[in-house]
Amino acid sequence: MKLRDKIFSGHLDEGEKILHIAHRHVLIFKMSAFKVFNLGIIAPTILFLFFPQALLVFLVWWTLGIAGILYHFIDWYFDAWLITNVGVIDVERNGLFERSSTRIEYYMIEGIAYTIKGFAQTVFNYGDITIDKMGASTQVVLKDAASPKKIERLIMKCQEQFVADKSIRDHSALKNMLSEMIAYHVQNDKIKNPYKH
Repeated sequence: MKLRDKIFSGHLDEGEKILHIAHRHVLIFKMSAFKVFNLGIIAPTILFLFFPQALLVFLVWWTLGIAGILYHFIDWYFDAWLITNVGVIDVERNGLFERSSTRIEYYMIEGIAYTIKGFAQTVFNYGDITIDKMGASTQVVLKDAASPKKIERLIMKCQEQFVADKSIRDHSALKNMLSEMIAYHVQNDKIKNPYKH
């Protein structure tokens, strides 16, 4: 089992497997962590060169800077879509102590679309992906997803595979049920009329 599967295993049902994890583009993490890096690592390092006697203050400052970068990484990493063999799970983490997930199984997906807007999104190939849930006015959106067209195609391919597998399973179940019904009626017919050939 991969580490990512262990990290997200709490969101999976029994027998469900993660096929792909769609994250926001890494550029989004870098942009949000850039300020923290400058204020939490670079600034205290420069000030330490001028005031080395305040080492304890700078150690606390660096620790807070590293914690801030770690916080932004966790926020980025856990804001993802888990594309599984059964459906798509939208996992969101807001801060350290609040998380939520929304599950849309493949048979409930009515439509999927992506949008790439602006210069930066076009150049770095990221944008928003939207899934419409059947029978509800609910949409699930992954903002600033890396390679949105590729993710859209992957979800559509997984949905087609799920529907094909389900059709085969349903066909087998129906065949088994019909053969059991026929066997039952043949057996009951012999019991009612033992002289029938």
